[in-house]
Amino acid sequence: MMIKYYDVYKPVFDRVKEDIEALSATIKSVVLAEQFRVTDLPMAVINPDPTDINQAVMGTTLDNQVNMSVVLLIRETEPTNWFTDIVSVMGDVVDAILADRTLNGKATDIFPTLFAPGEVRTSGKLYYGGLVKFRATMFFTP
Repeated sequence: MMIKYYDVYKPVFDRVKEDIEALSATIKSVVLAEQFRVTDLPMAVINPDPTDINQAVMGTTLDNQVNMSVVLLIRETEPTNWFTDIVSVMGDVVDAILADRTLNGKATDIFPTLFAPGEVRTSGKLYYGGLVKFRATMFFTP
């Protein structure tokens, strides 16, 4: 039986969502690559970014660098202290993902590649939060 690419690619994202959802005391809602309405803050929006695919073993295994963005909408009002109000929440997300760098076996490794606190605009409204980008390595043999 041939393994489909989607069946090894999507579980990487599902596990990241699950890990962020485990932060229920910090993050109220998590959206994975779908349309959303801003409801309970703080919320996380996970989106796939372009994936780099290279040949790992000639004619068989492919090395995938799966990239994703986690947009964090934390507050509607300007923070009085960026470190306690914004950066600490973003750090909780990074810590949750790095707690199991194999994503329960869905990837070989995952690590952050960008940590950018700042203003986030969505649906014509300004929020305070930031962007954390991650790269997960996974192998696929069709």
